[in-house]
Amino acid sequence: MTMKNNGQLSLYLAGGAHTRTPPPIDQGPINEFYFALLPDAAIAARSHALAGHLRRQHRFSTKPRRADLFHVTLYPIGSFRCLPEEVAFAAMEAASRVRKPPFPVVFDRAVSFGKGDNRPLVLWSKDGNAELKALHQELADAMRLTGIAPAKESAVEPHMTLLYQGHLVPDIMLEEPVRWTARDFVLINSLQGEAKHDHLCYWTLHD
Repeated sequence: MTMKNNGQLSLYLAGGAHTRTPPPIDQGPINEFYFALLPDAAIAARSHALAGHLRRQHRFSTKPRRADLFHVTLYPIGSFRCLPEEVAFAAMEAASRVRKPPFPVVFDRAVSFGKGDNRPLVLWSKDGNAELKALHQELADAMRLTGIAPAKESAVEPHMTLLYQGHLVPDIMLEEPVRWTARDFVLINSLQGEAKHDHLCYWTLHD
């Protein structure tokens, strides 16, 4: 699997743990660290327009997510105040073990996830995107070999979030499914509350 470094990884990994002093636990944003698939720019733009239409149609109070934040989480690694380098290196090692060819991602409906007052509106498929789930499992198995993975893995339900803090609506069948071909996956550091995703590394899908 080919790794594509977009130049940001060195911000997190350079220097080695012995030269870095973690900030105090109560300083700085929480870093959400995970593997994800990204839609291409055209699909992201179409999904953003769809989210705006559904927001107006169903009178959601919150705005859609920005198109550049759309993603499908493959494997959540953890939340950190200061990203441990051993976790970053373990994630890179795990990703390098994955062998899977490109595959289609298809979402045929928008549905309400969550409970109570927090009902994210997401794109989802009743058929489950089996190949996407298989990639999740490969990453989970590879992370387990690094010793970083949790003792109990949670089930994955592939989806792409359009907006947060929605209300419950019936499933909305899309006239035209949102689909693209997944050709790579990315390691993301999401800064909680700042609407910022740092794309640390990409890995190209191939046999």
